Order: sequence, then structure tokens, then C-alpha cells
Amino acid sequence: MEPSEKLIGNQKVLTVSQLTDIISEMLYNGIGLVYVQGEISNYKLHSSGHRYFTLKDNGAQINCVLWRSKFVGFELKDGMNVVVAGPITVYATRGQYQIDCEEIYLIGTGNLYLKFEALKKKLMAEGLFDEQYKKPLPEFPLNIGIATSPTGAAIQDMITTIRRRNPLCTIYFRETLVQGNEAKFDIVQAIKDLNQFPLDLMIVGRGGGSLEDLWAFNEEEVARAIFSSRIPVISAVGHETDFTIADFVADKRAATPTAAAEIATPITIQQLEIDVNSMLGQLEDVVVSSVRNFKELVHDIFLSYKFRKIEDKVLFARQNLDELDERLSNSMTRKYSMLFDNVDAIAKHLVSLYPLNPLKKGFAILKYRDSIISNAVSLSKFKKIEVYRAEESAGVKIEWVKTRVID
Repeated sequence: MEPSEKLIGNQKVLTVSQLTDIISEMLYNGIGLVYVQGEISNYKLHSSGHRYFTLKDNGAQINCVLWRSKFVGFELKDGMNVVVAGPITVYATRGQYQIDCEEIYLIGTGNLYLKFEALKKKLMAEGLFDEQYKKPLPEFPLNIGIATSPTGAAIQDMITTIRRRNPLCTIYFRETLVQGNEAKFDIVQAIKDLNQFPLDLMIVGRGGGSLEDLWAFNEEEVARAIFSSRIPVISAVGHETDFTIADFVADKRAATPTAAAEIATPITIQQLEIDVNSMLGQLEDVVVSSVRNFKELVHDIFLSYKFRKIEDKVLFARQNLDELDERLSNSMTRKYSMLFDNVDAIAKHLVSLYPLNPLKKGFAILKYRDSIISNAVSLSKFKKIEVYRAEESAGVKIEWVKTRVID
């Protein structure tokens, strides 16, 4: 008789496989499709493409599997709070039950992940992430714009890094909201404002935070503003592991704000000096080598039989060559001196062009709601303005306006 036909007393004897089949059928027919909420842990993406994880709460846990043929629209991660839907099955090899996930729904912050993925796919389809649209960054920028919050370590780190690496660079800082419902509108306006200046590039970003804190940089309006900027944009949002839509659209993504400042200044002033000295050294080597080769050529000619009788003329030529060598060396020395003087003069001139220097002489800038009031606009249009001086600023109430005629 087969093992399944054996009896002990009146009880049929089953194989393990038969028992497992019975349990599986009972679970499928008795419970059917279930919807279970819990937190993902022990997530593993197998090389086969199947995904395995544990769904747990404070009191229990259950194994789950999501076959590679199933698509849920987002990437699973440990710590996600989800609802899984599917039948309960038995994994016969280990004799354990599990949920074969047919659908997975994010809850809570999971909605943001869905929104992120949907916008990412939309903009990718439109080509906003394509490399062909990425603008190249200059090697030695002299004007850099920064759009970020005036508080926190991010702005200080960027300014310190840029000034250390390239003290000739002028920084245009646009105070910007980077968190909250109004942040996306201010970021868009900041990008537009910085595009009005003769900048070589701009950095847009903020320090680290939660997904909700960084969400302004996942807004479609911000993405399109970055894409439309005529000035190259470096995105510097959060920490190295944080990725936002702004990172994909920007011309360059930086892992941190400090890294963005380093990317923005690839050649330091020290490296520039080294490169100039190296090029001058190479030029000198070429000149010296050419003179040496020419002298050797003349020497070879001098020793030849044909010119043996004109030794006096050759000696005179060699004397002239030595004088030419000395004059050339003196000329090169003067040229080097003039070149360094010109570089020094240009550096001083660039520093003198710093737009805020006039404030140190007693001048002031008049602004209304973060916008500079031009000379063509009458002060009578405002009730209150802001006065910015070198070391302080003040809110001033307009009490009267008198037109002055300047001869």
C-alpha cells in the first residue's frame, strides 16, 4: 500500500507534503485574500528579481514575498508603513506560511514616495533629466549665486569653502525659504532673481532633513525653474543619501552643500598659481632646449670640413649666439615679471569690483521686500523701506519725499 493509505487504528497516515497541501488549501479557501498593515523589515531584493521581507507590528510578524512579475510603482525600503494585499500560502520547503503580495499600498509618508516617483517618471519622459541639456560648469568662476536659507550651517559652510578656494570670487546670496508650503514659490523666484545677475553658476539647496523637510525640492515648479535657468545650476539638497527631483534636473548634483561649493570652485587660487608657474617653466624649458639645439647645430657645422677654414666666422656667430641667449634670458625675465604684475593688477581690480565695497564708504542700498529700489523709482511709492549699510540694516518709514534736481 502507498504511505497515504496506511492506517494507525482508524487514522490515515499522511506524508508531510500531503499535510502541507491540506494546510495550504485550508488557508486559501478559509481565509482568502487578506489586507494586512505593518512595517517592512529585513527587506531583500534577490538576484532573481523576487523581493522578500517581514511585515511586523509591536506584537507579531509574518513573512511576505513579492514576485518579480508584480509591479507596485515604488521601491520598497525597511521602515515603510504599508498595507499588503494577497493570499496566505505555505512555503513547503520550510513549512512556514507567508503572504504572496498582489498589491502593496503606502500609508502615511508613503504618499510622498508615490508622488515623488510619479513626478520623476513624468519629467524623465519629457527629457528634463537628459544629459544633452546639462550646461557645463566653468573651471574658474568669478561670480557665484547661492539660493538657500540664511540660517543653519549650509550657507556658512558654502561661503567659507568658496572664499578659501577662490578669494577672487564674488558671492551673490539670495535668502530663500527652503521648507514649508510657500518654499517652492520662493525657490522659483530666487532662481529667476539670480538669473538677472552676471553669474557664472548658482547653487540651490539646503541642509539635511526628513522627506517632508526636503519636499520643496521635489515640486514640479522648482524642477522646471532649474531646467529653464540660463545659468548652470548645482543642486545641493540634504545629505549624501538624499535624492530629490531637483538633483535629477540640475546641471550637477552635489552630495552636500559643502561639496557643492567645492564643485563650484574646481580650480583653487593656489592651483591656478601652480599652473601658471608650471606653464612658465615649460616655456622656459622649450626656449632653453631650442637654444641648446641651435648651439649644437652650429657647433657641428663648425667642426665640419667645409667650414673648417671659416673658423673665425663661426666663432663670431657663436659669440652672437651667446649674446642672443643672454638677451633672450633677460627678455624672458622681464616678460615673467610683467605677466605676474598683470595677474596681480587684475586680481586687485577684480576685488575692487566687489559690488558691496561702496557700502564701506558710507553708501547704502535701499530695498523694498528684498528688491533693490532703482534710481528711476520714486520713494513716494513706498510707505516703508529697508536701508542696508556695510555693518547694519534698518527699516525706515517714509514721511516725506522731495524731488531734487541734480545739475
